[in-house]
Amino acid sequence: MKRKTIALCVTGFDWEKESRIVDGVWRCCLEKDINLLIFASLLRKQPLNSEQTYSESIINGESEIFDLINYKLVDGVLILGDTIIRDKVISDIASRAEVNGVPVVNIADPSHPLRHNVLLSDRNAMELCVSHLVEEHGLTKINFIGGFPGNYETETRLAAYRKVLESHGIAFEPERVGYGEFWRKAYDVTEGFLKNGELPEAIACASDTMAFFCMDCLKTHGYKIPEDIIVTGFDGIKESELYSPTLTTARHAYGTSGYEAVAVLEKLWAGEDVREDIYVDSELISAQSCGCVPKKQRLEDFYEDQIASRTKNLEFNHGLIKMDTRLAAAETSEQLFANCIVGADFFHLKKLYVCISAHFEQSEDDGISADTTRIADDMMCMFDRTGEVPVGSCFKSQDLVPVKDLLYGDEMVFMAFSPLYYRDDIMGYLAYEPSFVGGAGDLFTTWVLNLANNAGSFYMKNQLSYVVKKLENLYVRDPLTELYNRRGMNSFGGRLAADAVKNGKSLTVFSVDIDDLKPINDTYGHRSGDNAICRAALSVRSAMPEGSVCCRTGGDEFVVICAGLSKGSEKEYISFIDQQLKRYADESSTPYRVSCSCGYATVDSGEYEGLEKLITQADMEMYKVKTAKKAGRR
Repeated sequence: MKRKTIALCVTGFDWEKESRIVDGVWRCCLEKDINLLIFASLLRKQPLNSEQTYSESIINGESEIFDLINYKLVDGVLILGDTIIRDKVISDIASRAEVNGVPVVNIADPSHPLRHNVLLSDRNAMELCVSHLVEEHGLTKINFIGGFPGNYETETRLAAYRKVLESHGIAFEPERVGYGEFWRKAYDVTEGFLKNGELPEAIACASDTMAFFCMDCLKTHGYKIPEDIIVTGFDGIKESELYSPTLTTARHAYGTSGYEAVAVLEKLWAGEDVREDIYVDSELISAQSCGCVPKKQRLEDFYEDQIASRTKNLEFNHGLIKMDTRLAAAETSEQLFANCIVGADFFHLKKLYVCISAHFEQSEDDGISADTTRIADDMMCMFDRTGEVPVGSCFKSQDLVPVKDLLYGDEMVFMAFSPLYYRDDIMGYLAYEPSFVGGAGDLFTTWVLNLANNAGSFYMKNQLSYVVKKLENLYVRDPLTELYNRRGMNSFGGRLAADAVKNGKSLTVFSVDIDDLKPINDTYGHRSGDNAICRAALSVRSAMPEGSVCCRTGGDEFVVICAGLSKGSEKEYISFIDQQLKRYADESSTPYRVSCSCGYATVDSGEYEGLEKLITQADMEMYKVKTAKKAGRR
């Protein structure tokens, strides 16, 4: 029986909150032998009221990775939609899954509820903190710092704070509430509390980050924590264990929520009834900032952690500089993506495939004209960390990776996918197998975006080179016959003549004129006239030796410039032109015949007096031939 497969949609699954949830999903899949495919965008949704916005091209590039999901390959979908930057993505995923009969579970995102939701209890978590302050420490003067007014998380945590106060007979005082916007403004809010008269006994913060700024402010003003004022946080992030004093906080059971979401899918697969909303309770982490854990010097542990973090950042920066230097020097896309080995090693990726749209690889022209605003159906593998897939191997994006039967092996599959885009172009995606979940934070996003920008610049440079060549061609070539025009003749013909004189070679100019083009136009129309011109041009080009500069200099006139022809061979080339035109007349059904009058002039390098003079001499010879033809027809 085929192993079940889950698609997990998330933003930046290597960040702390997301990585803990993903870790819970991964551990449950590992335990129950379920394939896990993670579709991970890179940039998080901006905080509420943030002045910074993403451009539409960035939003499209980030969102496109979720269109990669093949609903015929997956049996269930989990969505961590809280930080996905385009809200519509969530409903689109759910709709497509429903059409394909695939159950969907929302994890930890109360703002975008679906039919089945596994949610983290903010109320329970905040109640734990505030209840601890009231019941264990006997406090009644407790202030509260929330995020943004009106924000779901802020209002839910504020409601829990009020509930605990009221259940213990403590009056709610609006002046004890401030909003720190989940960042540095918490410092200013704390200063405001200190200036408002009676000091609070404790300050409960709706995030650990705001608690750090709150404690920074208290220390700056000479207050001791917890002796003068107790501070609590919310989230239980890693830094809460490193700050001095360590922070008492409430931690969401992120891993449990991930594990529970997989369990919900299993029940749905089995046809069982499942509650629409399942809440996962949090836990209280008592630490030094409330006095429950004695203060002690932890400088050694702190510095070890800081040194390890700094060393990792330095290693990453050096690797990024090394990669940038190599990327800048890459002359081919194969060389460009070969440098991905640096990131694959740094992030301990067991497998890494760089999957690029065939539009960008197969031809320059396709790269310009094709629709590049979505992940293409036709992909090419431009890098394989294992070396098993040859560079340039073609595959379909619906198969996700350039190997056959991805989901049908003997072992559980754990793969993640992240977008590669540049401005409005969706170049493709990375498919990779991490060694573990979490640990790199923003570094992975930085690396992928850097890789994408370099790749985008590389492809754009190729496309611009193609456009420049095309424009140059339009400038020097006749659009009907694609022979050089007069500008092309002066440029390339002049260059050929100069090289011939320099190297002591003879120069020959052929002057060719189509016979009776006007009667063809008048009798059969200009389309037939154009055909006659093109047939004459083709005959001239194919008859002349390689390296010749073939030009259309007028409506029915052609000039060919050659170097180094053996003397006496000129008439042979004219004969080749006549033979080709006769063959066309015999094989085609056109009611008219195409013929040309040809003349030539040849000079040795020492006798050369300029291209125009040589062309004039060839023209004179051509007109003699044309005059003789007309005389013969009388």
